[in-house]
Formats: sequence, structure tokens, C-alpha cells
Amino acid sequence: MPHFTVLQSAPIRTQPSWFATFAVSALLSLIAGVQQIETTATETNTTQPATTQSATTQLTGGEYVPSKTADIFEIPAELKTYQQLMEYVQEIDRLENDKLSLKEKHAHHQKVARTVVAIAEKSLTLKLQPEQLGSSISLKLQALGYLQKLGEPKADILLAKAIQQSISDKNSIVRMVGMKHLVESGFNHWADWDPVEQKKWVTKIIKYVQQEETGPFQFDLTIKVVEFLGDVVGGELFAKELLAKALPRFQQSDNPNILSAASKLEGTLRRLNLPGNKIRVQGKQLDGTSLDWSTYRGKVVLIDYWATWCAPCRAEVPNLLNLYDAYHDKGFDVLGISLDVKQEQAEQYIRQEKIPWATLFAEDKSQRGWQHPMAVYYGISGIPRAILVDRDGTVIHMNARGRILAEELRKILGEPIANLPGQRDSLVRQVSNPPLSD
Repeated sequence: MPHFTVLQSAPIRTQPSWFATFAVSALLSLIAGVQQIETTATETNTTQPATTQSATTQLTGGEYVPSKTADIFEIPAELKTYQQLMEYVQEIDRLENDKLSLKEKHAHHQKVARTVVAIAEKSLTLKLQPEQLGSSISLKLQALGYLQKLGEPKADILLAKAIQQSISDKNSIVRMVGMKHLVESGFNHWADWDPVEQKKWVTKIIKYVQQEETGPFQFDLTIKVVEFLGDVVGGELFAKELLAKALPRFQQSDNPNILSAASKLEGTLRRLNLPGNKIRVQGKQLDGTSLDWSTYRGKVVLIDYWATWCAPCRAEVPNLLNLYDAYHDKGFDVLGISLDVKQEQAEQYIRQEKIPWATLFAEDKSQRGWQHPMAVYYGISGIPRAILVDRDGTVIHMNARGRILAEELRKILGEPIANLPGQRDSLVRQVSNPPLSD
């Protein structure tokens, strides 16, 4: 079941598993300053809603018209308030019969989704509070998106039309909801689109950011989209274009929080421009000494942003250790940049894993974690981030991990030194031990 969300405030979801890095912002607020709606069902009727076999609907121009091809649950006429309609959504969303066949479950889910769209449409005829309006629009788009996944005829067309209507609406809340769903649609379908469709998607986002007020939603949306584009095939130039258009607006914001956070976007732009260019690295090491980046010239270096709390970072440690052993004598080195807050945790983990390379760690407690100067300077908002640098200090890969790192090292340095006794396979990803407790 889709489990439709009646909450007005929700994160922008990123479906591709490779996007599951540790982000700075845990959630994106659809509407800044508006609290989440809590729709708690009261005195819910436990009987199954009545159905009608000829009441299914198709969205055209934002409203439903009857169709004879399928059915929906009957929406009781006595449901006349927003709260009642949302409780009914929860009621039908809970309906499930484990004895149904896969085909019958598929039909049931379609029926639920069609009904949710119809309920959302009915709620939009009511006089709604701003947050209720946003919730109803979001509910409608969620249900249309689910129908698309279920293969409902023309659902993709209807969803695209409904999103376009939302982002073109006069109401700013509706535009926010529509943009959230537009962005998620792009995350899901980017790989299926040709460059023309990709360009259209980015252009709509740029237009939205340029025309709207520079609020928290617009700022966080920009960061999410830029991070996405920076990591997908064919997205880097689009990411730079979006940043070039959005950054000046955020730098001129009257919101002090946005104005302060704009430095992260400045750093992101620097990072996007790194491939093919020199990288600047500086800072204090865990032992308190200053790093001399010039001593790394002539070496192939992996600059590894990590933290002990980052499971994917720990998962990569065995691979890094193996490649370090196999290529260190041929000119390969690693420089860690720890985004931990507690120095003792980083030191303890390094001892535990017997990590031989140097690690940068901020002495100033206010500059630790995501505020590490090297994280701010290059707009690092998700880890692991592994930047590979050649012998001249030029960036050649922005996320060299796993097999990618092994292949890059082989291209530059040749075949690895023979495996040491007991050494693990350098291409096998294993999860290293979690950090020892305090």
C-alpha cells in the first residue's frame, strides 16, 4: 500500500539508492514557519466503505469526470469538512486483505489511489487554511504518482499536468507543493530522460527559484537539486547553471540565516568546478600540527571526507586499507578529513582500524562537524565524499570509492603490488567495526 501522507510538511525524497548520503538537512519544510498538520482519526468507522463499480475517475484540467472502466470507493456525502475527508483517507488507506491474489491487490491499490485523488479534489472545493490547502494538493499528487507506478493509463500525463498546474498557481503554498513533487519526479526519472527533457526539468526549477522569495524552502530545494545533479551523469553543467542563477539571490537575502548559509552554496560551486583544476587543502591534523599540502605533490592522493558515525564511510575503510597497502609504495596516499565533533572518537576509531594516513581535524570546536573549514569551503553536505587528485594536485575524480578507486589507481599507477599475506580482497566492500563506545 502507498500509505498516503496527510501531513503538509514532508522531505523531498530521493529515490536512487546512491543518493543515500548523510545530508546536512534531515528534512525539507514545504512551508517555512507552518507547523505540521496532525490528522488524528477519531471515532473511525471500522466497517469497509461502500463501493460503486462505475465511479472511477480520470483527471482532466484538474477535475474528475466519471469513467466506466474501473471503480473507486464511494465517498460518503456526509463527509463535508477537511478533517472528515482526511480521516476517510486514513480509513481506506488501512484497508488490505492478505488473502487477495497479487492481481487483486494491484486492483485494490489502484482503487485506493483513485479514491484518494477524488477525496483530495473534493477537499479543494472547501474553504481551507493555507496548510490544509498544501496538504490536499500534496495528497492528490502523491496518489497520481502512485497510479503512475501501478501502470494506470495516462497517469503519467495526468500527473505531469497536475504538477505543472501546481507550480503555475497563484498561491505560493500550492507552488511549493508542486515544486516538491516536480523535483522528486526528476530524481526518479532522470536516467530515463533524454537531454532535452532533463533541460526542461532544470529550467523549471531555475525559473521557480528566480521568481520566488528566497525562503528556507527555496534554499534547501536548491541544495538538494544541486547535490543530485552534481552526482548524476549529464548533470554537472546543469548544477552549475542552477547555482549561477540562484546564488546571487540568496546572497542578497534579507534572511540572516539564509545569508549566512549562502556560503555553503558558494562552496558547492567551488566543488563543482574542481574536476580538472587544482584543489586547495589546508588545516590542522589530529596531532595538532599544520598540514603541509606541498609534501603530497608527486603522489596520487585520495582526499576522504568521513566521520565515525557515517556507516558508508566505515564500510569503505577495508577497501581503502587494502588499496593503500597495494599502492602506497607506488605513490598513492590518503588524506582524511574527519567531520566528527569529538576528537577522541576520531582518534579511537583510527587506532582501532589501524589507519596509517594523516587526518585533518579542527581544533576550534565551533568549526567541527559540518562546519569544518574544508567542508564549508567546498560545500560538503553529504559524506562519504572521496576526491582523487593526481601527482600534480589536479582533481581527476569527485567520488572515487570501491571499484572506481581501484580502476583509477590501476590506470595511473599500474598493477598493484602483490597481495600481502592475509590481506583482504581490495575489491570486496566490507563493513568495518563500528567505533568503540565512549
